[in-house]
Amino acid sequence: MFAGVAGTSASCPVVAAVIAKLNELRLAKGGKPLGFLNPWIYTVGKQGFNDVSQGRNCGSALCLPTAGFPAVKGWDAATGFGTPNFELLAKLV
Repeated sequence: MFAGVAGTSASCPVVAAVIAKLNELRLAKGGKPLGFLNPWIYTVGKQGFNDVSQGRNCGSALCLPTAGFPAVKGWDAATGFGTPNFELLAKLV
């Protein structure tokens, strides 16, 4: 069951936990920790993420219809590559 939760206070600990588990898997295989994530994320790209192609970010507290960025197929400024998929990312470390 999904429930709506918003904000970095919810998402940051979840993403930190996902990265910690990915590092654990990588170290168990004799690899090094992921470190700075941007190069790795752009290397794996959409292979490890669930694309978010509908909706938009508001861009302001007023949530104006023309403010912010729309979510589209592939990478976009609102959602990047999308939401991390741990099972897929685990195969890519």
